[in-house]
Amino acid sequence: MSAPDPWSTMPSIPLSVPDVLAVERAESTYFRRFLDHAAPEDRARLGIRTAAVRDGVATVVTADPSRYWTKAMGFGPDAPVDDALVADVVAFSRAAGAAQGTLAIAPLALPVDWSAICEHHALVAASTWSKYACSVTEVVPGRTDLPVRPLTVDDVPGWARIIREAFGMTDPDLTPMLRGAVEDPVAQVFGAFDGDLLVGAGALYVVDGVGSLNTGGTLPTHRRRGVQSALLAARAAAAADSGCRLLTAETGGSDDDPSARNLVRAGFVRAYHRVNWTWTA
Repeated sequence: MSAPDPWSTMPSIPLSVPDVLAVERAESTYFRRFLDHAAPEDRARLGIRTAAVRDGVATVVTADPSRYWTKAMGFGPDAPVDDALVADVVAFSRAAGAAQGTLAIAPLALPVDWSAICEHHALVAASTWSKYACSVTEVVPGRTDLPVRPLTVDDVPGWARIIREAFGMTDPDLTPMLRGAVEDPVAQVFGAFDGDLLVGAGALYVVDGVGSLNTGGTLPTHRRRGVQSALLAARAAAAADSGCRLLTAETGGSDDDPSARNLVRAGFVRAYHRVNWTWTA
């Protein structure tokens, strides 16, 4: 018997096939742009390589011990997932210096022979993440007693500190890539301040009418003050001004994960689970 679904108590909403593809495309676009906009010296130091693979993307960061940034995603029915696609992803990643990586594929894009493909390429289901979605008009505004405003490049060191503490990007330090996100015209980054101190921040990438919310965190000293809820609201307003109709975010935690609770309070509903399939050379 299979293990019970750890998210079974969370309500879900159906997304149309075009909406799921748009959500996946928004994430894959953000993921690649985040890496591509790093300074050339950081790309060389971290071993960053990116490529288009059919209608998706593949990325490699050889210096990242977590292998989070060595990933392929954004695939869908317009360019079906098959054995050859997996082979292309693995070949690119190995040529770029990766010995292990992940394929993140929406459930509706998995082919009927996926089990055979997994066996052929020794793919293993490593973890499951949840995708959340919300209409841009249905976001529940959050509040904090701290002022929230867009970040500039001068705020990047403060944002880097937050992300290092939230995600452990310390060895190696991946936070120099954050400057590229602030300078990217597709992205908007907002922060909450306590005086001159940046205490929380989060990014928004707008891609084809979908706003991808990501790279958010709050200093431990300022949690439970509504910082992330207010940042969600600020990014939702910016997404609406940019013509977005749908917002999306993801979390790897359960119903009790703080990120999931923040999303649900803001009006987001779980749309689907997506398995991270790991290959090893």
